[in-house]
Amino acid sequence: MMENIGQRIKTLRKKNGLTQETMANFLGVTDKAVSKWECGLTMPDLTLIVPLARLLHVSSDELLGMKPAEQDGRKAYFDSEYVEFWKKDDHEADYLIAKQAVEEYPGEYKYWHWLGSVEYYISFNRQKQEEFLEMMDNSIKHNLTAYENAVDEKWKNTALWNIICAYRYSNRIDEARKYANLYPESNPTTREDAIGLCLEGDELLAHQQGMLSDTLSKLCSILAQMWTFRDAADPRVHACVEAEKTIIEAIIPDGNMLRFSIFLSGIHEKLADIALASKDYDTAVKELKKALNYAFAMEKAQTSGKQYYTCLILDHCDYEYSDSRQWGAYAKDLLERLSENIRYNPLRDREDFKALLELRQAEGKREITASSK
Repeated sequence: MMENIGQRIKTLRKKNGLTQETMANFLGVTDKAVSKWECGLTMPDLTLIVPLARLLHVSSDELLGMKPAEQDGRKAYFDSEYVEFWKKDDHEADYLIAKQAVEEYPGEYKYWHWLGSVEYYISFNRQKQEEFLEMMDNSIKHNLTAYENAVDEKWKNTALWNIICAYRYSNRIDEARKYANLYPESNPTTREDAIGLCLEGDELLAHQQGMLSDTLSKLCSILAQMWTFRDAADPRVHACVEAEKTIIEAIIPDGNMLRFSIFLSGIHEKLADIALASKDYDTAVKELKKALNYAFAMEKAQTSGKQYYTCLILDHCDYEYSDSRQWGAYAKDLLERLSENIRYNPLRDREDFKALLELRQAEGKREITASSK
């Protein structure tokens, strides 16, 4: 009997990726005790059968070689409590339930995350600093158990976020940064969000503004994909173009667009196409002039090295053109399109359009005069 149980313990332990030492720590025994079980020299104490079975993700009956139980109502209860815990106001009561869940099911790592989360919440209710830190330490320890052992990435990432928060709000910034750098880059909450938790003052502001600039760039790229190759007469195209233009100008109202000049050049070129579709040729030429202005501004900025935005929302954010992919001679490319594309044929007899075609890139390094806008 002892040999059979010992063999099952050993097989199930390896199946669950546990060492004898890890199993012993979960159950509050020594690794020598676990070794004796597996060798058939002793049996686990009766009080350990249930938590041992749960640690190994089997029923007690299965561990003992008996017929599996049809349903584990106790686990169903804890699962239900776990799902609802974040909605509760009384985290002190929930704390006791979470502790009990971990004691009875030490192999359910989401319960360790649950316990660590509740400890984080209730630590802020502790009046004494030492009690606050003790509860934060417990939160870190229990979330680390979930993070280091869970297979499900959802539980791992949630536990890791809790660890970062616990270190951050107990003023252990270096530890918070260490774990923030382990946070995945792609997640509903990103590594940049995690790193931002560990910063303060101007450093935090620069970090947040950098995230805003990158997010704005991504949003503009998505909107541009929605209108670039679509018919200018499609009202959805006009809506996407205007939305992109409005968003950029709302965040950068002072005109110092830096890398967003290239987005605006494309926007105004598309607005010119929209005007052409409705035979509004005056507007079409005006929009093309704006498109060229922004294309020239982008080319100029490419050679200027690091520059800072001057608008209030991005005033701590820089853009290093020398480190970026070269955008190319956009003004020259745009002028070539104006010269060769048949969609601009209705404009070719206009003097203002001819003036645009006479521009060369060397001349274009200075902006088109304000009177031509």
